[in-house]
Amino acid sequence: MNMPCPHPAEAAQAAHAASAPDGNLYFFDYRQARQAAAQRRQVPTTHPSITALQVCFYDGPPQSDALENMVSLPFEQIEQRLLDLPYQLPNQIIFPDGTPGQFIAEIGRVFEQALLNIVQRRKLLAARIRQQLKNQRPGFDRSAPLRILLKSSRLTTVMQHCSSQLAQALEKQGHEVLLCMEENDMQLLDSYLHLKAQAAFNPHVVFNINSLDTQHLHPDVFYFSWWQDPMPAISCGIALPWRERDITLSLTRNFDDYLRRCSCPEIRRQHFCIDTEVFNTRHDVKRENKIVFVGSSYRARLRENPGERGALRDIVARMEAGEPVDEAFLRPLSRRWGLEYHRVYWDLFHYAVRDVTLQWLCREAPIPVEVYGRGWQDDPQIRPHFRGELPHGEAVARAYNSARYAFICHPFEINSQRLVEAAACGSVPVVFDCRHIAEPPHWDEYCRFFRTAAQLRDCLREGNAPDPTAIARSSSYDQLADFVTRSVHERLGWALPA
Repeated sequence: MNMPCPHPAEAAQAAHAASAPDGNLYFFDYRQARQAAAQRRQVPTTHPSITALQVCFYDGPPQSDALENMVSLPFEQIEQRLLDLPYQLPNQIIFPDGTPGQFIAEIGRVFEQALLNIVQRRKLLAARIRQQLKNQRPGFDRSAPLRILLKSSRLTTVMQHCSSQLAQALEKQGHEVLLCMEENDMQLLDSYLHLKAQAAFNPHVVFNINSLDTQHLHPDVFYFSWWQDPMPAISCGIALPWRERDITLSLTRNFDDYLRRCSCPEIRRQHFCIDTEVFNTRHDVKRENKIVFVGSSYRARLRENPGERGALRDIVARMEAGEPVDEAFLRPLSRRWGLEYHRVYWDLFHYAVRDVTLQWLCREAPIPVEVYGRGWQDDPQIRPHFRGELPHGEAVARAYNSARYAFICHPFEINSQRLVEAAACGSVPVVFDCRHIAEPPHWDEYCRFFRTAAQLRDCLREGNAPDPTAIARSSSYDQLADFVTRSVHERLGWALPA
């Protein structure tokens, strides 16, 4: 698009917009776009703590020296092209210095209307695709591989890794697999883009974590839902539209209760899995007499009001006394402080077991402590031990391999993902003792348990400990992939593959 002659009156406005962006940008000047892209700014997403690499769209054809976060987008194509691009829409136009104000106003109106049109068109197209999928028969053929779709988002901390690792295990079995998820930290997929990919792939099987998104599916499609968190869809207690070909997996008994209240007809237990090719003992990593923790802070869940402060104080006092914390204690406490039980259990109790016990560790440990994850820089007691974030996978495995002990703190579950990952790497789990409510196995012979700060200190004293790798031997994604394959073949009446 040809720009008009420069006009100095608008230079200050363009410079201010470029210096304080809060989203993706559109440029008419390629050089300005490249300068902005080179700064690799992070911009907000719909997640409170996960950002995106800023994308700088520019008017004109692709350029050979464009950076990875630059996208060629001729202005006359902006609505049609942005409709299907997997990025957040740009929210600012950066004009060249000296662009006349009349031109800025005119282009701004066109730009704003194009963005509104994109949002509306995506809604209409998504509705049309949902109707299409209802009538789209997958067509099973026992001589051809199954098409299996897994949907996830990079705006998750655990789910995306579960989905990608299961996808790899299913591919090893010979299935045709589509993991519908962002490819990098610039992309964000909305429901329209997910549905478009699903319609093109036409899966026999859909596997989703923490979601029952089935009302647009053909009855022949198998749907696996694996519940790992107390999502509003199941915690509200309203009956859900379960289908004959729905197969429901639950991480723990707590979620079983939610699912039964939603009229789920059958539930199968599925603990967290690990990629045994990543999480294993490394002889090239020196193991030191230290303890590591990997996980995010729950500090952001706290609210500053007297009721919640009082309830949290009572929970911590009971923990410090070594008394068990369970529903029998928490329900009366929630009533006494005028709080919802769901809030007390899933936020305050979880904060106490995660953040407060980690504070104990940092205060009491007779050996070095290393903390990795999000949000710990805001806790003055933990900050001196904070070593930054670790990308999931090899980096986490190396951290566990480098330490004699791994700190595992979960309010009601022994068989957490972190426990299995740490054990697979040969790091002795030091575990918050919730065996009174946790589902077995508890791995008593391989773990060291604590309820108080004094017990935690004792866990870290020298002494022989059995090799904990036995914990991990039954927790592979290959086994979960076998279950998916076996379930589909059995319901279709097919012989299992060799």
